[in-house]
Amino acid sequence: MQTRRASPSAGGEAGSLDLHEGICDPQAKTCGRWPEHLRLLNQTTGELVRGRCRATNRCRYCQKLYVIETVEMLTLDAMEYAPTLWAVLTAREHLTRQHTYAHLRQLRRAAQKLWLDVEWFVQVEFQRRGALHLNLLIKGVPAGDQAELLDVLAGTWCRRVDAEPIGQWLGEIADAEGVVRYLSKMLAHGLKAEQAPPIGWRGHRTSQTRGYLVRPASEMRVEARRSLQTRRELWRVLSATPDLEAELVERVVADRLHAAEAATWRLARTMRLTALRPDSVRGERVAPSLLRRADGRRTRARADVNPAQRAS
Repeated sequence: MQTRRASPSAGGEAGSLDLHEGICDPQAKTCGRWPEHLRLLNQTTGELVRGRCRATNRCRYCQKLYVIETVEMLTLDAMEYAPTLWAVLTAREHLTRQHTYAHLRQLRRAAQKLWLDVEWFVQVEFQRRGALHLNLLIKGVPAGDQAELLDVLAGTWCRRVDAEPIGQWLGEIADAEGVVRYLSKMLAHGLKAEQAPPIGWRGHRTSQTRGYLVRPASEMRVEARRSLQTRRELWRVLSATPDLEAELVERVVADRLHAAEAATWRLARTMRLTALRPDSVRGERVAPSLLRRADGRRTRARADVNPAQRAS
């Protein structure tokens, strides 16, 4: 959903509204970290919706949405330049995500001596015992060099970490259908409670070398959001009017997407009234307090005003 929202730092200037912003998913129970007194206001329709924190290591809901978007991004990328191999690297020791960066740099240097164009995408997955292992999608290496690449990766990896070559694996991705199936398995499988990182874990679950994606990641994520939104609108239209002709369906979906792109969003506060003390009586002097008005500004109340009059 390529709508726009106001940025507090930009002085009200419109910015991008995230794909899943404000969508209430009953299965995921929405984002639990979003403040209850804040909503996103659609200035075109007047609709108020909840937002999300987008902290993928602190919120399960935002973590799931991030995985869905990443799978779509990698699928679109594979349609233009598909990976040929995928690998799994494991270790007996409990590696940290920070330590894996240096190991992966050395693995790539070793692989580039034989395959100069090698690139890969990395996803971290946690085992039940708490140790992490790495899933790699590999480009730039012919499928026929599978055994040779495994020797290079396993040999370099096992010399640097506490691991055995038998614990490393490398396989071939045969076709485009295999790519999509593997992407769904590799990333979505990590959503299980025993595979996902613990809440509060610090680190990036995914990363890629500079040349892995056919376009910069920022552009590919925009394309992924657009693709997901198009499919969602298509499903809504077909669910409401299953007998609609194909040309009309495309037109309706295009109109809905255009309306979503033209909408503007801003952050709005919901009205919160200060609770009155049950022993307040007319004429009683009470301590000055800060009251929040409906427009969000604060005003200091007079101490000699009746609390009921002050609330009204």
